[in-house]
Amino acid sequence: MKKVDHDLRRAEVAEAAAKLIAREGLTGLTTRALAKSMGCSIGVLSHYFNSKEQIVQAAFDWADTRLDTRMEDVMGQNPTLDSFLPVIREGLPLDETRDVEWRVRFHLYNHMLTSGDLVGQREKLQNYRILLFELLKELKANGGIRQDIDPALIANTAFDLVIGTAQNLLMLPMEERELHAASIFTIVENLRPEAELQAKSKPAA
Repeated sequence: MKKVDHDLRRAEVAEAAAKLIAREGLTGLTTRALAKSMGCSIGVLSHYFNSKEQIVQAAFDWADTRLDTRMEDVMGQNPTLDSFLPVIREGLPLDETRDVEWRVRFHLYNHMLTSGDLVGQREKLQNYRILLFELLKELKANGGIRQDIDPALIANTAFDLVIGTAQNLLMLPMEERELHAASIFTIVENLRPEAELQAKSKPAA
């Protein structure tokens, strides 16, 4: 039981750190500020993490694990384009929670660029590309997307497009983001087989 409580508390610290980084940046993440935001003492934090670097990594893992879980949920069933669209949506900062996730990522990307510690992140990003490629390949095999597309090309293009769009969305007020992101969903819709596109475009009888 103690182990469960310990893991839960570590997760709570990671989430609180992520939210602090999203608001204040990495320089704003101090053990004092984090302890204050959680209503606990600095000593309590040291019980769960040995250093600020561990807390930073935990915050990054918090953001990525949420995306990993959403991808795995889709990969674990017979995927369709309709089940893929929510993954794209949840991968963009279109609500407050996803906004925090992406702000944390970009703060940490910047930290890694300046520290030179990029190997692990390159591997993680490559794993995301592979997951997306496998999903698109399966969709093509079961007729869920057009047969004239190259899953590898679409996976790489879509991956870079989502990251770029996420960054642009963070610059906009929340109420403007849905409209700005609409073009991505139009692109995804155009992956549908021609027969499906025609059926969706027909007015209801």
